[in-house]
Amino acid sequence: MTNKVKKLYVWYGSLLAAVIVVYVLVQYAGVIRLDLTAEKRYSLSPVTKELLTEVKEPMIFTLYLDGELPSGFRKLQREVRQVLQEFRAYNRNILFKIEDPAAVGDKKAVRDFQEQLEFKGLSPVQVEVNEGNQVQFLQLFPGIIATYGEKESAIQLLSTHINTTPENQINIAIQNLEYNLTNAIRKLVRKFSPTIAFLEGHDELLPGRVADISRALSEHYTVSRFNIRQFEKDSATGEVSILRQMQRLDNYKCLVIAKPQKPFTDLDLFLIDQFIMNGGKVVWLIDAVAADMDSLSRASEFMAYPILDELRLGNLFFRYGFRINTNLVQDRKAAWVSDMRSVRRWIYFPLIDPLVFHPITKDLNSIKLEFASTIDTVIAPGVKKTPLLKTSDATRTVATPHIVRLAHLYNYPGTEPYPKRFLTVGLLLEGTFTSYFKNQIVPKESGRQIPFREESVPTQQVVIADGDVIKNQLNIVNPNIQKGAPLPLGFDQFTGTQYGNRDLMLNIFDYLLDDKGLIALRNREFKLRLLKMSRVYEEMWLWRIINVALPVVLVVIAGVVYTQIRKKMYV
Repeated sequence: MTNKVKKLYVWYGSLLAAVIVVYVLVQYAGVIRLDLTAEKRYSLSPVTKELLTEVKEPMIFTLYLDGELPSGFRKLQREVRQVLQEFRAYNRNILFKIEDPAAVGDKKAVRDFQEQLEFKGLSPVQVEVNEGNQVQFLQLFPGIIATYGEKESAIQLLSTHINTTPENQINIAIQNLEYNLTNAIRKLVRKFSPTIAFLEGHDELLPGRVADISRALSEHYTVSRFNIRQFEKDSATGEVSILRQMQRLDNYKCLVIAKPQKPFTDLDLFLIDQFIMNGGKVVWLIDAVAADMDSLSRASEFMAYPILDELRLGNLFFRYGFRINTNLVQDRKAAWVSDMRSVRRWIYFPLIDPLVFHPITKDLNSIKLEFASTIDTVIAPGVKKTPLLKTSDATRTVATPHIVRLAHLYNYPGTEPYPKRFLTVGLLLEGTFTSYFKNQIVPKESGRQIPFREESVPTQQVVIADGDVIKNQLNIVNPNIQKGAPLPLGFDQFTGTQYGNRDLMLNIFDYLLDDKGLIALRNREFKLRLLKMSRVYEEMWLWRIINVALPVVLVVIAGVVYTQIRKKMYV
């Protein structure tokens, strides 16, 4: 072998060794990662990177999606693995593994393990698989259990959406991957949880009726109930203090006022107003009209009548920039009601699709409202108003008092026109609010006026003109569940339909209490790039030749060129 050839081999060997060393260092350090996708789907957001730096000990993500999977779920598994690899590139404490729940042992062991997953918060999905002439049903758990020290968090990757194709549901799950995984990290590393209070004192929804959302919120917030009418007495004098009650209320970050049915006093309004002025967030879930389906179990009709004036909330709302109308929405796109013989659409239960592109409503399942009213906005300087929930394009409203007849259930859709479109029934308000008590007499204590703000610090409110949007049903149908036990929010036990109410409420609280801007990740949009089957059949043979014959031809050409080069080198 000549010196020239030896030098060439040494040069090639050194170059190869350098490339290997650089590759290993880059992979170990994770300093260079290229994302060539158009929508940058593999680029982590700054808020994700910030939260990853807070993981100081091993955090294990266990994905329960393995084995013989349909193509869509294989794609979801691949995308989850890719995102977790990106997480691990920024923090070596991120670990993950993939398991098959159906491969843990015999049938009893599999059933017990699946029950454990359901108890932890992962819901199974029934998938139909066609194998030749046979149809097989698989029960899959498209979810993750994240473990950090003694803490644990369940991540449901796939949610069922009404009138949405399975392919699009998979794509929605992929779009929300970074948000869902990062949100789990936030829950696990957070040391102090924001506080949420369900207001009491005006016949609001009882604890059992908000049990499911309270349990879900308790996983990453501190949830309690606050009776605004009950004052703490001074231990020395036995006296009560309005100022002390204001301080107690200010300990909460968010106040939920769910379907009040008794009037608010001036003191109640003052306390809530100053809570908002001090930066507190409020979720108003208000029935402006008294109407209840239970009335139809006793008679074929009942009178729905307005109650907003009785609640004494109208002027307060007007000052904040909105007005709830005392009407009832009738929508041709309505939720289903069972009369024990058949399932029919009920025009008083609007089925709200996420028409507004906003992090709170994006990719949500249809939301069920019951006897909802419309919301108008009014001028309020410094307040930005964003409609969150809108009716369909075939809607109408009826003034109250109004007789609700059971006949409407059997005459759907009827001959009456539905001329109105996209009426607002849910609203987000953000900005600086003016106090309702500005230029008014405010309460006094010990002969002195209580200090109060006339203008708020920047804060947010959400109002939905239906108090039942947050109310879960109590079990009376399923014999395997204790009678009276709270059911998942949004689940209708009489029709077996799951609506998106639970996810809506969770998104609302995440948006209001998100101090890192994590909820903005829900706005990411990935394009679903599917093959055009017509072109597949037309160009099938061309691509078979390219994939099979072309590599062989290239190998032959490379061999010939290499042989010729060696001949010239040794000549």
